[in-house]
Formats: sequence, C-alpha cells, structure tokens
Amino acid sequence: MQRFSRTERFLSLFTTLRPGEGRAALQLCIQAFVIMFAYYLLKVIREPMILADGSAELKAYSTALQAILLMLIVPVFARLYQQVSNLDEKHHLFRNTLLFFVANLALFALCYRIGVPVAIAFYVWLGIFSVMVLALFWAFAADLFNLKSGQRIFPLIAAAAAFGALLGSGLASDLDRVLGHDGVMCAAGALLCIPWWLSKKTEHTIPNGSCSFTQERGDDRPYPLLEGFQIVWRSRYLSLIAGFVIVLNLINTNGEYILATFVTDAATQGAADLSTAAIDMYITEFYSRYLFISTLLGFLIQLFLVAKIYDRMGITGALHILPILMIINYSMIALLPILAVIRTAMILENSMNYSLQTTTRHALFLPVSREEKYVGKHTIDTFFFRVGDVLSGSFVYLASIVIGLSIVGFVMTNIALACVLLLMSRAIGRHHTQCVSDNLGNMPPVVQAPLKDLQLPAGQLSLLELDADTFVDPDVGDALKYQAFAIHSSRLPGWVKFDSLHRRFQFHPPAKEQGSLRIRVVARDFDGLEAEVSFNVNYRP
Repeated sequence: MQRFSRTERFLSLFTTLRPGEGRAALQLCIQAFVIMFAYYLLKVIREPMILADGSAELKAYSTALQAILLMLIVPVFARLYQQVSNLDEKHHLFRNTLLFFVANLALFALCYRIGVPVAIAFYVWLGIFSVMVLALFWAFAADLFNLKSGQRIFPLIAAAAAFGALLGSGLASDLDRVLGHDGVMCAAGALLCIPWWLSKKTEHTIPNGSCSFTQERGDDRPYPLLEGFQIVWRSRYLSLIAGFVIVLNLINTNGEYILATFVTDAATQGAADLSTAAIDMYITEFYSRYLFISTLLGFLIQLFLVAKIYDRMGITGALHILPILMIINYSMIALLPILAVIRTAMILENSMNYSLQTTTRHALFLPVSREEKYVGKHTIDTFFFRVGDVLSGSFVYLASIVIGLSIVGFVMTNIALACVLLLMSRAIGRHHTQCVSDNLGNMPPVVQAPLKDLQLPAGQLSLLELDADTFVDPDVGDALKYQAFAIHSSRLPGWVKFDSLHRRFQFHPPAKEQGSLRIRVVARDFDGLEAEVSFNVNYRP
C-alpha cells in the first residue's frame, strides 16, 4: 500500500492529495513560484521606467500595442503547436518559448547598460511575456493532470505562484537599488532557467491515476492562418471565457490608469523641486509597496480561502466573487476619489484577481480538449487578454484627451462593466457545468470493505488503520477526504483521536470502565459527494 511522503504530508495541509502526487505537485509549485518571482522583479522596474519617461497615457498606449503584436503572434503560435502536438512529450512548447524570452532579457539588459532607450519596448515585451509564459505554463499543467486531479492541485500551484509574486514585489525595490535595472533583468533571466530545466522532468512524475487521458494526435494538415481564433469562436464556452477576459481586463486597466494618474500627480506635486531620479524613486517605492500588499493579500487568499471556496461554492460559484467585489470597490471610489481609497480598492481587486479569479480561469480549461488547452487558451490568455487593454487605451485617449472625462466618469464606466461581468460569469458557470458533465460525470465514493466491530481493553492504547480500499472513488483522479464522528455527535470523545490523512484511529478508553461507542467514518470527494461506514468500539476492563 502506497503511503504519503513527507512532502505530501506537508502539502496535504493545504489541499487534498493522493499518494504519489507530491513530487509532481512540488515541482510545478517551484516552477510557478520562480516564474512569478522573476515576473514581479521585472514588473516593479517596468513602472518607473515607463512613467518616468512619459505619462500614464503613454503607459496605456504601450499596453494597447501589446495586443496588436499578439494578434500577429497567435497564428505563429498555432503553427508551432501543430509541429509539436504529435510528440510524445508535452514540455516542448513551454520550454522552448521560455528559453526564447530568457534570451530577450539578456538583450534588454545589454541595451539598457549601454544607454539605448528601451522603456517602451521593455514595457510591451513584459506584457507579452507575462501572458504568453503564464498561459503556456498553465496549459502545460492542465495537459499533465486529469480533471479531478487538476481541480485539487491547481489551488496549491497557484498559491506557490502567489508566494513568488509576494517575494518578488517585496524584494524588487531593494534589488533594484543594488543591481540596477539591467542587473534585475539578468537576475530574472537566470531564475527562469529553473522552470526550463524542471519542466522536462515533471511530466514523468505524474501517477497513472492522476495524469491526463490519452494524448490527442493533431491533424497533419497545416492550420489555417486564423485557426487560433476559429478554435475560440467554434466553442460557445471558450467564446464566453474570451469575452469575460476582455471585460475583466478593460475594467482592471481602467482602474490601473486611475491609480497611475493619482500616483503621477502625487509624485510631481510632492517632489516638484527634486530631480527626475527622485521622482523615479518615489514611483518605484510606491509601486513596490502597492504590489507587495496586493500580492501578500492574494497569497493569503490563495493559501487559506480558495480551496475552501471551491469546496463550498464550486468553480462556478467562485466566478461570481470578483465581479461583485468590483461593483462595491468602484462605488466606493465614486464616493471618495482620493489616492488612499483608490489604492485600497485596487489592492482588494488585484489580490482577488491574482488569486481566486486567476486560479478559477485556469481551472476552466481542465475539461476541454488538448487543442483547446494550448491553442484556445493561448489565444484567450494572450490576444483576448490584451484586447481589453486596447479598448482601455482607446477609451483613455477618447475620454481624457478628446472628451475630457473626469475620474468619476471612468469610475462609473467600470461600475457598469462590472455588472456586465457578473452576467457573463453566470453564463460561463452554466457552460462549465455542462462541459464537465459531458466529459466526466461525477460519481460518489462507495464502501468497498465494511468495518468490523472492535473489542478493546479499557485503560490501554489501541490503534486501528483503515485499509486504503475501505472507500473507493470510481472517478479517475479524484481523492477522498476523511472525517470521523461519534454516531450521535459532531465530534469524537477525548479518548479517540483520528488522523484523517492516514485514516488512523488511536483509542485510549477510560480505565476501569465499560461501555460502547459507535463511530461513523465519512469519505468525501472534491465535489462534496459522500459515503460512510460505521462500527462499534466496545471496551471493558
């Protein structure tokens, strides 16, 4: 009987694992941690580089340029996927793309050191890097695990990613002072070699009961030029996710523009007699603190709440939380449009977006086909992810330059968009439920081996470990959580201890006493379906 390793015992504190899943889960956690740590090192230096050389409007226009470039990248990526889709190993697309971006970082560092202006190019590049690498990493993870295993392990991987973002944002400012912008770029590039190395090993560590189903073979015919977009349009489910991503990023980018406007004004007003370097440092320190708090809160939400939210509300219920929070946040900003309120609202929005919403969006792709996981997900997480930013850039120009719309006008627009987002989340939830039902209907666990009554001596310590096949879940990749109760109570008496991870009872009946206790053991799967078995514990001197 396979037992939990030390790593699996630790990881089981945060999610439900099956024996043998710990090594793969840990390696994916390390990769997610390093990617987000490196990204946040770069993200913190990106803000002062673009804002010191221009304005909040230039930041929005540069964001719009990313979407235009991604429109050209999507067909190229679809062709690359087709070339590697028939290979037995799944890591090729992720590793080769990551290596390409590491080479880019080395080039940026060299150009910055010799004085070549790279602020705009680096801002655009980092936006493309973040969506492409993250989309590929999560597609790779979704390709490794089946639906049931992925739903359990994804919150753990996302928690590691949130921790990486937390440390990256917290250390970026200090590293920037020591290494400079070019030094931070080189450090991030070196770190990204870790997931490049680990990803090849990870796919060989997935247990048979947790890995994805038979790998789909691609069509040998060349993809049409717009195949990446057609994959999204052919699926109502993917089209809704694409629309959700557009609206979500339109709201978030508008919110970041509002914040950037107030931060830039505060920097220039508070340091009007100081040098450009002092203004740069003010903005750097503000965004370092802002991102650190956002990622700290996001990490705590990811670590302690996401799995519980999935357990109570499911993935479909989790989709509704961020839109409701956005409606509340921007209503607060409309009433009090000051920097402290805006910063607080954006911290709450981003922390929930980076944790619960991001994990949920990735989990939505677990029940779809392999082509949809890679090409469809890449198209949505790159091009459609930035279309919202393009719309925001256009809106910023028209509203601020042409119309002269006030900040309150921007806020009211975001309130209306958040209401639209809430309606879209309901539609996606219905399609996700149907997609899961079509691909893998959930079945409850069953009792395989009923338990016999025990006869124990009072006053002595006795142990009982339930066999692994006491309960069996018919669903491939699902894992069970165990609880034990007294038959007429919600808890066990003090002389009975139950280790739910190892299904192990420890009995120490009161000395010189005689009695009987009936215990029920409940096994519960990820979707909340249960089976239970009960037995008597009889004790006497």
